[in-house]
Amino acid sequence: MVVGWLAGHTHSEMFGSLLVAAHDNQGRLVLLGAVGTGFNDTTRRSLQRELLALAVPAPPVTGEIPASITATAHWVAPHLVGDVAYRERTATGLRHPSWRGLRFDRSPAEISVPEHN
Repeated sequence: MVVGWLAGHTHSEMFGSLLVAAHDNQGRLVLLGAVGTGFNDTTRRSLQRELLALAVPAPPVTGEIPASITATAHWVAPHLVGDVAYRERTATGLRHPSWRGLRFDRSPAEISVPEHN
């Protein structure tokens, strides 16, 4: 699920990547990493409007967040569920993630951390 965004290189008001998270086996929401590919301009504009409406002042995730993310992240309430393709999940997150779109058939409560590959 989407928990935040990082600004793009050319437009600081438009996201460059989405921060995604899932529930671990204790039910805690943990950060899985950032997804920066798979978006077209129309999708970016639409998602940006939703992200701004869901803004929260603090990270909705538990656990350690890399300083490189906390320094620039814009956090959102975890209401948007996305479909993210990735090569593998490692101890540090998702490898080669790509956005596939929003999932309206899944609720945030259903989203759990994928197993390590």
